[in-house]
Amino acid sequence: MRLFAGKVGSSPSHLPWEARLRIAKGVARGLAFLHEKKHVHANLKPSNILLGADMEPRIGDFGLEKFFNGESSYKSGVSARNFGSKRSTASRDSFQDLSFGPSPSPSPSSISGISPYHAPESLRSLKPNPKWDVYSFGVIFLELLTGKVIVVDEVGQGNGLVVEDKNKALRMADVAIRADMEGREDALLACFKLGYSCASPVPQKRPTMKEVLQVLEKIPSSSSISSYLYGL
Repeated sequence: MRLFAGKVGSSPSHLPWEARLRIAKGVARGLAFLHEKKHVHANLKPSNILLGADMEPRIGDFGLEKFFNGESSYKSGVSARNFGSKRSTASRDSFQDLSFGPSPSPSPSSISGISPYHAPESLRSLKPNPKWDVYSFGVIFLELLTGKVIVVDEVGQGNGLVVEDKNKALRMADVAIRADMEGREDALLACFKLGYSCASPVPQKRPTMKEVLQVLEKIPSSSSISSYLYGL
């Protein structure tokens, strides 16, 4: 089953906020681990994020760095792994893929055939950089928050908009999670700021994935996801 693939004009996801936060934390943890081992995924996108029955993500299709660098080998076992918040040797078929629906309006990236999840500077360099993954994570995280692809322009605004207060953050949130976020607007605003920071067009302004994970870990999760999981 593909997640986040609803009809145009309707909510693109049935996932509650707690499940989305769990996905974001797991992906951030996996990327932080990759970067700690001096590797770059370089092709992170929703279809490469696999979800287990417990909504814990695994990052798949790791290996584009090898293609770019022309390396003949990796450290033992690294390229064969699915990275996520829990280490796993399970096959890809045992997971669902995290696939989002199309952006409501065509973005410049999609029109030119360039993935909106690729960092702008990746088009000018063949040497992968961890900041590429940070950018991709930022776009995916904003998509988890809003339910649609957010294209960040050259001045750091997403779809021409910037989220500067709690009320606007709540209005920009996916309608499917607004009820979940009532009374938690401060956390939602912090998430938007983190997403925009990661998707900054300027690589030097992006945080490291370790810093991203530190911010996400401060956002508390509730037990409400348990009832959702057991109801599947």
